[in-house]
Amino acid sequence: MNRNDPRNGPRNGDRTVNRERGQAEAGVSTRPAIVAVFNPASGSSSGLDTAALQEALGAEVEVVETSPDDPGHGQTRDAIDGGARCVVACGGDGTVRAVMEELAGSQVELGVIPLGTGNLLAANLELDEGLDNARCAVSGTARRIDTVLLNGERFAVMAGVGFDALMIRDANSATKRRFGSIAYVFSAARHVPARLFGATVTIDGEAVWHGRSAMVLMGNFGTVSGGLTVFPDARPDDGCVDIAVLAARSVREWASVVTRLLLRRSQRDQLVHRFSGAEVEVTLDRAVAYEIDGEDRPPTTALQASVDPRSLRVRC
Repeated sequence: MNRNDPRNGPRNGDRTVNRERGQAEAGVSTRPAIVAVFNPASGSSSGLDTAALQEALGAEVEVVETSPDDPGHGQTRDAIDGGARCVVACGGDGTVRAVMEELAGSQVELGVIPLGTGNLLAANLELDEGLDNARCAVSGTARRIDTVLLNGERFAVMAGVGFDALMIRDANSATKRRFGSIAYVFSAARHVPARLFGATVTIDGEAVWHGRSAMVLMGNFGTVSGGLTVFPDARPDDGCVDIAVLAARSVREWASVVTRLLLRRSQRDQLVHRFSGAEVEVTLDRAVAYEIDGEDRPPTTALQASVDPRSLRVRC
């Protein structure tokens, strides 16, 4: 398995042990205390080069670029092995997730300079966009948040199967670069009403729901793709992930869900079923596309998720 492939999850347990052993054996830092992992291909980074980023961050920060073959995993591991105390993810959701995945379970802090079109984690942490967040990324106060292991990968904000994955997969890249999250609205409209699939949801060992669904969404934070607040009561440090099962069938039922969502009203219980827990299993009657922190993944017939409590230190 190619560990640099973003679709392949890292071996979290072995990696954490080896990382901490390597830092202990090193004794002293061989790299600057702060390393920035920069994706020059991110949606809003057009025209931003390494020199400009370096100037914004300061001379004490080392800037390294991602590559088409490695979206940030290897660069982050190198920074950790060199004794870095903070790694700043400079890019979109994919860059942030790659860096986050390597930092989870360690004492090394995550800084974020959001340069993508979705910027899920940055939006939920209310971080400034682009280089306006450089100072916070370098010197901000760290807080601990949960991360969630899902099918061998980690997410910090959200994951889901069904409608949301199709919406993310089919959002036009050019529209995202030009108009940002409005691209997801156009993509969503193409999939309403969504094709239903059979699903069974098991939480902490107990089957809590079984039926036909258009989407099963998990949230560590409240706001998801498109800037919509789906989980208003979600807390990223409570050791639980929130789950919403969408059972809307007709255009009329979808209209009800969307209207209540936009007006920030409570959803009708028969259309949106809500749960929370630390261990979640979703089994499907057919293979359905899923997504993780805004990145689409190939169809699957099962999702297995477990919360890793307060496993990430992020500057905000």
